[in-house]
Parts: sequence; C-alpha cells; structure tokens
Amino acid sequence: MRFWLLDVASEVEGGRPFIWLWCKDESLLTWVVKQRYTPSFYLIGRIEAAAQKLKSSGVRFERCSKRVRGKPIQALKVYVDAEDLEKAASRLLRGLNGVEAYEEDLRSSIKYLLESGLRPCGWIEVEGEIVQKLDGISFVKPKSIKRLEHAPPPNLTAVAIDPIFFAEHGSPTPDRDPVRLISLYFSDGFRVQLEGEEREIFEKLIKIIREKDPDVVVGFGLNKAQWNYLCERAERLGIRLAVGRLGSEPRTSVYGHVSIRGRLNIDLEDMARDIPELTVETLEEFVNYLGIKKEFDSVDEYELAERWRSDKDLVKRYSMQRAEAIMDAYEAVKDFIFSLSELTGMPADHILTASAGFRVENYLMTHAVKVGELIPKRMEIRHVTYPGGLVKAPEPGIHEDVAVVDFRSMYPSLMIKYNISFDTLSPDGENVAPNGYRFRASPEGFLPNVLKTLLRERRMIQSRLKELDPESVEAKVLDARQRAVKIITNAIYGYTGWIGARWYTREVAEATTAWGREVINSSMKKAEELGMDVIYSDTDSLFLKNYEGKLEKFMEWIEKKLELEAKVDEVFKRVIFTEAKKKYAGITTEDKIEIVGLEAVRGDWSEVAREAQRETVKILLETGDPSKALDKAREYVKRLKDRDVELKKLIIWRQITRPLNEYSATQPHIVIARQMSSEGWKIQPGDKVGYIIVEGAGPLYRRVKPYFKVKPDEVDWNYYIDKQVIPACGRILSVVGIKPSKLREVSRESTLTDFF
Repeated sequence: MRFWLLDVASEVEGGRPFIWLWCKDESLLTWVVKQRYTPSFYLIGRIEAAAQKLKSSGVRFERCSKRVRGKPIQALKVYVDAEDLEKAASRLLRGLNGVEAYEEDLRSSIKYLLESGLRPCGWIEVEGEIVQKLDGISFVKPKSIKRLEHAPPPNLTAVAIDPIFFAEHGSPTPDRDPVRLISLYFSDGFRVQLEGEEREIFEKLIKIIREKDPDVVVGFGLNKAQWNYLCERAERLGIRLAVGRLGSEPRTSVYGHVSIRGRLNIDLEDMARDIPELTVETLEEFVNYLGIKKEFDSVDEYELAERWRSDKDLVKRYSMQRAEAIMDAYEAVKDFIFSLSELTGMPADHILTASAGFRVENYLMTHAVKVGELIPKRMEIRHVTYPGGLVKAPEPGIHEDVAVVDFRSMYPSLMIKYNISFDTLSPDGENVAPNGYRFRASPEGFLPNVLKTLLRERRMIQSRLKELDPESVEAKVLDARQRAVKIITNAIYGYTGWIGARWYTREVAEATTAWGREVINSSMKKAEELGMDVIYSDTDSLFLKNYEGKLEKFMEWIEKKLELEAKVDEVFKRVIFTEAKKKYAGITTEDKIEIVGLEAVRGDWSEVAREAQRETVKILLETGDPSKALDKAREYVKRLKDRDVELKKLIIWRQITRPLNEYSATQPHIVIARQMSSEGWKIQPGDKVGYIIVEGAGPLYRRVKPYFKVKPDEVDWNYYIDKQVIPACGRILSVVGIKPSKLREVSRESTLTDFF
C-alpha cells in the first residue's frame, strides 16, 4: 500500500506505547498505520556498572558503538515502555556515578521518525494487514514500512476557519464573552457561516467538520488564541469540541502549537511573524505580501461590538472574506510548508511554530542517527557575542551603473572547504581560521557532510526544474523544495552560535565569519587591482562600479583562487546610498526597485513617512533628478499641513517584547499598552500596539493615544511633518545635496538654490 504520511502521534494503550501514522492514499482515504513501539535512550561512560543494574532490574538493553561529537564510544541502548522517558532514565541512573544518558529527552514520535527514517509529508510503502475499520478509517498492522522517493502530495482537503468573539469593552475573555460567529470556507468551494445560539454554533461546527472530514484546518491566530478560546467556551457549555478524527478534542502540543488528532492544524499567523517586511502581522498584510489581491471590508477588533450591533452583515461579510483569504494564502504556501516538513522531519503543523533553530536542529538530528552520532541535550549557556560578516561603509550619494557580485552559499561553502564542524575543532588542526581556531582537514566533519548533501540536492532540483514547465504541479512542488533546502543550508552556520542549540559550538560560528571576512577583504583588493571601484560590501556581496570588461576575470579569480562560486546577482542602473551600512535603494536594468534597511521597509515608522520616502526614492531612482524628488517629498509635507492624510497612515506600531511590569522606561508604546491593559485589553509579549501623536504639552509619551481613539482635530500634524516625513525623506535627499529644511518650503517649485 502506498500512503502519504500526514502526521505522526504516540498513543498509549493498556500502559504500552504505540505509534500511529496518520496517512492518506491517492484516493484521499484515511489510514492509520498502528505500530507497537518501545522508546529507547543511550547510556555512556561507566557502562559496565550500568549494565549490571539494568540486568538486575530486568530492563532490556543492547551494546552498540556510537559517536559523541565525532569521538567513537561504546554505549548501551536501553528500551523502556514508559510515557515519560526522562523520568524513567533518571530512575535507572539513580546511584550510578560516571554514567550519562543521551536522547531520553526526545519525544517518542520524533524518536520513531528518526530511527525509522520516515518523514512527514512524504510517501511511504506499507506491507501489512487491515485489522480494524472505525469511523471510515482503516487501521493497518504493518509488517514493513519503507520511505519512497520525493513526489507531489495528494490533493488534501482543507477548511479555513475564522471565529468571531468580542467584548463590549476591551479584549474578549472566554469566561464571559460568547462565540458569535464562525465562518468556514472549504477547499472544494463550500462555505458556511455559523451564528445564533452559541451551543448551536458549536454543535453545527462539530457536525460539519465530521461530515466534510478535512485533512487540514487552517487559520490565522488559531494557535495563539482561537483554539484555546473555542475549547474553553465549549467546556463551559458542557460540549466536547470533537473536531479531531475519532472524536478527539484539540490539545496544546510543542512549540505553542495546538494539535488536532488526524488533521493538520496550520496557523498562518506563525508564518507571518517570521516575515520582517510586515509592519503588522495581520491577515490583510500577509496576503498582500504574498501577492494575493483581496478586498476586505476591514473591521478592527476594538469596533467589533459596535459594528455587530449597527451592521452585522458587514462583520459577517468581513469574516467570510478572511476565511477565503486564509484559504488562498494556504494554497499559495502549502507546497513550501510540506517541503520544509519533509526535509526537516518535523510534522507540517509544527514547522511554522518552531523557530529556525529548531528546524535546523531537527534536520541535523535525522543526519545524526544515520551516522551514529548521539544527540546531546540542550545546555544552559550564557550568550556571548562574536564578530559577524564584514560590512564596508558605502560611499553616500547616487551611483550609476553598479553591478552586485554575490557569493553563492558563502558560509556553507567555507564550512565545507575548511572542514569546519564541532567534531573537527582541534588544537592541532591543519586548517587555521584567521581568528586562530583550528579544524582537522580530515576525516570529513559532521556539518560539512550535511552541507554537501543539501547543496547536492539543491543542484539536482534546480537541474530538474530547467526541464519542467514552470506552471506544472511538479515544478511548483520542486521549487518549494529547493527553497526549503536553501533556508536550512544557510541557517546551519548560525545555528552553531545559537545558545539553544544541542550542538552549540561558538567557535564554529566565529571561525566561519572570520574566514568570510577574509574572503570579502581579499575580493575587494582584487576588484580594485582590476580597476573596479568597490562602493559597498555587505557580508557576502560586493557593489562594483567601472566593471565593464573586468567582471569575467574577477569571477574567474574567485573560482580558481578562492575556490568559491559567485554570480552577478543584480545590475543597478542607479543606486542611492545613505551614510549608514545596510541602507540603500536601487533600480535594476529591468526597472525593479529594491529598498533595503530604510524607513520605507521598517515597521516602527508611520505609513505616511514610509510612503513619502518610498515615493521620493522612486522618483529619484527613475529620473536621477533631485529637484523632482524634492517636489515629491514636498507633496507629502503639504498634505500633512492641509490635514489631508488618512488617520490610519499616521499610526506608529511598536512591539511589546516582554511583560508590561518589566518595563521601567516611559516609552510611548508602553504608556499606550498599560492604558489599554487597564481598560480590559489583553496585552502580552509579541503583540503590537498602535498609537498616534496628538497635540499637547510635555514629553512625547504624554502626547500619545491609542490609534482607535484619535480624531483628526487632535492630531499633532507638525510632529508628522518634522519628526516623520522630513527625517525619512531628508535622509535620501541629503545625499544629493538637499538640506532637510528645504522640504518645509511647499508653496513653490524647486530651484537651483535648494541645493545650497
């Protein structure tokens, strides 16, 4: 039987652990491959004493050869039928000195996947017999299971869910405020809105989910708040929220994820939080970022109660628009999610909630099991900073005709070239980093071996993609796969310097960046030798002028002398640099505008300032004429003077990064957060609060109000001119000789005197 592995779970029956593999076949029937599984862990050190104790306790074990950070060791593999393996290991180790446990802190389901070599969101072949049928699900007792080659997934059924609950004042709380509406939009186009008596809403929800039986439940905010709210309201009504398969309820799992048995619960808000370009991680901004064109009758949380009373149809329409947008967004990103899941070995509904470090680590664990490397515990480590990549300060101003040379996978390539890994770090290593750390040249280290595997796979995928129609299903799935491979590949060096890493080795991260700085330094010297001007460099790229007729020789030198790959990533017709590093804007030969690091792409400035800077930059890049750019900036100053700007463009959004009681400074966003909290709004770390500056006396924090309480005649319009638009546009115009003070003169066209 050929199945696609949807999810994996550990279940206990009669005190004995089993692994349930939730699967779909090509006909979209649901199967459970149910396998008896005894979890295990390893003991190293004085294993003879440990073996005696295990024998006398009647615990099954076997001797084996393993490695710890590359060093060969003898170990005992211990099998224990226990739900809590850590407790069982601790009990067995009591009274034993010089013995250390490994892998007892891994969850049974993850341990099973690692040992079996199976991957979620991948195809498997199962030989076995059907032993039971229940609720339309066939249970299989397997004789053998093997992993198959990567292939597109089946066309899973999905439902987008958007629940509506609100309070009359402040944030809704499940002990007081009912669920008013649930909008459901299914992948087959069926849509329904559940409203009325709350008990009826829940009963209908359970009935529809059971009847339609979706494989995926997708939402925006499900993990952070919505499922917990729905569960608590259902419990208060004495209803089991049986939306999982076999009548199970949602439950909180790892990484803050909510698990629904037999279904994938995917929360796209977790994905939105990982996108730095988003000002506020709303569904509207997320779908816009994905390039999905959707019209929303937007209703803010603070106005839900009033809108529900005055125009319920508007709220219902908005909620269904959200459900449709959630489904469209899911369709756009599902291949990437499934590819990242199969690559890392993490279930698809965990992959978005887990940080980049955990994703990399899970991938490394799959490799560790293959090569016999024991997986270490996480350690309590104090954070120590180390130098990063080399950044050469730019030459401020406008530059014409600039080529950007980008090193391909520079850090991974350096790790392979110099065999940089936690298991090759050695005081007598032959490869000496510029900062003095040494690494053995052979045998090949754990991390270089991993990186070679990933780079080889990505090259194979890219080669295959050239043969396919870009619009075909296979091409889209493979493109998602190669993006997933690239993300994991490029994150491995940084993972070694992450204090949460099981294989934390700061020396690896430090040595890699040290070699990277050496590469950039020598490349800049070579470029200048060849007669090119290096106007800027950033970590793994160089911005070059006067490159005509010289680039080919430069690229050849990189390949032969440095033994690295580079490519001309971009050619800018015109590029603007401010005095700061990592802040520039350019227009390519294809007339595409790129903005990096400026206020225009930062979320802690008002939209009017970002828009004004963006438009000023656009005019300057397209025309090369500073006077036209100045006129564009003055348009925004005039609009603010005339109070002709929507209030929503004045909102400044700032994130709350820790509990409010831990803040001592009176920053504007903290003042707003505390005010909202006192009025019943739930404000917690990770939330963003929006405020507008209003007229008044005293410091800024005394002149802020929550954005939804501000009227146009309260706004301090001069603040937005002097502290938002003029600084944002002035940063651009000053590099072409225009003083920011010239922006205030809005009643005339620009003249030559503006430049003096």
